[in-house]
Amino acid sequence: MPIHSRGHRKQIFLFLIAVVLPSLVLVILTLRMISQERELAQKRASEERRRLTKEIGQHLLVRLEKIKLHEASATANQNQFPVKSDYLNPEVVLIAQADENKLLMPWDTDQRRKDFLQIVNHPKFAQKIQRAEKEEFVDKHFSRAAEMYTQIMKTAQDPVQQSYTRLLLARVLSKSARDKEALEQYRKILMLPSDLVDEYGVPLSFYAAMRLIEAEADYREVAQCLRVALEEKNWLSPSASYLLQELVEILVKTAPDASLKIEAKETQRMIREYIQKMEQVLALQEDFPGLALLARQGSQGQKKEPLWVPYGDGSWLVSLASSLKESSPLVLVVKAKEILTSLQLEVGPFSKSSIGELQLFTGIGSEGESLGPNFRGMRVGFTDSQAGEKADQWSMQRYFYLLALLLVLGLTLFGAYLLLRDIRRDVRMAELRSQFVSSVSHELKTPLTAIRMFAETLRLGRSRNKKIRDEYLDTIVNESQRLTRLLNNVLDFSKIEEGRRIYHPEPSSLSEIVHAAVRAMKYPLSQQGFQLHVDMEDGLPDVRVDRDALEQAILNLLNNAMKYSGKSRDIDLRLKKKDGYALIQVVDRGVGIDPKEQKRIFEKFYRIPTPENERTTGAGLGLALVSHIVDTHGGRIEVKSALGRGSTFSIYLPLEGER
Repeated sequence: MPIHSRGHRKQIFLFLIAVVLPSLVLVILTLRMISQERELAQKRASEERRRLTKEIGQHLLVRLEKIKLHEASATANQNQFPVKSDYLNPEVVLIAQADENKLLMPWDTDQRRKDFLQIVNHPKFAQKIQRAEKEEFVDKHFSRAAEMYTQIMKTAQDPVQQSYTRLLLARVLSKSARDKEALEQYRKILMLPSDLVDEYGVPLSFYAAMRLIEAEADYREVAQCLRVALEEKNWLSPSASYLLQELVEILVKTAPDASLKIEAKETQRMIREYIQKMEQVLALQEDFPGLALLARQGSQGQKKEPLWVPYGDGSWLVSLASSLKESSPLVLVVKAKEILTSLQLEVGPFSKSSIGELQLFTGIGSEGESLGPNFRGMRVGFTDSQAGEKADQWSMQRYFYLLALLLVLGLTLFGAYLLLRDIRRDVRMAELRSQFVSSVSHELKTPLTAIRMFAETLRLGRSRNKKIRDEYLDTIVNESQRLTRLLNNVLDFSKIEEGRRIYHPEPSSLSEIVHAAVRAMKYPLSQQGFQLHVDMEDGLPDVRVDRDALEQAILNLLNNAMKYSGKSRDIDLRLKKKDGYALIQVVDRGVGIDPKEQKRIFEKFYRIPTPENERTTGAGLGLALVSHIVDTHGGRIEVKSALGRGSTFSIYLPLEGER
């Protein structure tokens, strides 16, 4: 087993014993302590919730019964059952009457509707109206009918009879094409108070509003009339409500100016809110028998324990109240959320516990705590964000445990990361060193083999041809130079790693350095059939460089170009001036470099993992040395390459006085 592998295992084993194992024990103990404390906190919180729920139920019952008593007293002091929807307490939604398990709404018991029928059905008045309607509908004598309606209206003693007759007069005037007179009558009807309603609970002014809108007249007066009808807070019958909604929607569509349209839209919003509440009230009227509230009443009408029932997903609370005046009991409907909110703001023993916002749950379930027998199917819960004594409330001690645990785990993970990084780095360096030794050994073996082979051939005198002997000697010299360059690369890299590489810059002619590199590569280039195209610009000034180091950089680039030219046998070597720099370029037309790999080719020992590189010898030091040499001389090296289209390496050296 390799030594470094045994060392790594030993480090990991010691790490597990010294850090990980104690950390695991600490984590287990901390979690157990937190779990136990959490269980105790949950138990305390559960007991506290039950206590608070009991107190809330008591306070809520007192508050609701107080509201019930106030509203029942106010109803008893009125001459008739209230038709106004603005009650004494803002939490109250509706006060209605319960009659034989039926719920009578304010518009059902509206005395104004009964008075209207009684007044218009008065025998003498009704006979006159019938005769006029005979002229209008049977005989089609519209002018005669208009005269009769006018006479009836003048002689009518009651304002209701006058208003009703005026409405009929306006109708027959429209039929007789007397539109101007009809509109005048409708305008007078529009000014009537909204509490003047017909047998359907519809204000007479609404009929006039419809006719005026159809005639595209008096939009602003109509809008004001409809807005007032809503702001008076009267309970409108369903017929009146839907007619009002229709009128407002028509007004929104046909309003002649922007300000009136904005006002109409606001009225539209108000009527939609009202109808939404009214439809829920109608649903309550239909579902009222199923609430079984009357079953709680005694045989003599004496109530037993008060009962409040949720309705509409718990948004409303419904209860019975004994009427102080009428024989039929009252039905009181309040807003549950508003009651809970106002209750929460009151000063009480439970409000001091900072229980947070209350939530009301209805139906059978485990969520929340039951409010008791006075609230059927109602449960109360506390929001987690504002609860004062919650089961999962973190104490200072648990915060300390948690922080200590996180600190230990953080240090453990950080130590594991550092150890893993060191191990991976050591393994990587070992692989690179092994690869480097293998590559260098192969690089050394090739020239040494050639030198030995040709030297032995010459010593044995097997070839007497002078030309062949000269060729053998040239090969020996070339391989020796190749061996020298390889050794220089290794030695220079070793000096660079140790910080002992020293350069000796002096003013030098770049063209001479390039020529020297060309002479050194002439033989290996010709041996492998390469054509080196040299292009040098004249008149370049001398540059302070280390001649040997720069020549070595150029030789490394040329050597790389030979290795990776593929089937191409053309290499360009250029020297010119560009933007205050001396530019040395080596261009090949070979395999090219993937753009993703171009940033890493100047790393030490790095070779692009491709099949071509596996078949090509190299130690991965050439470009790293070139980059170091160029950086040391204050220049930079760039590469432009594309797969299959060759590569261009550019060395930029600053020219003194040019920049």
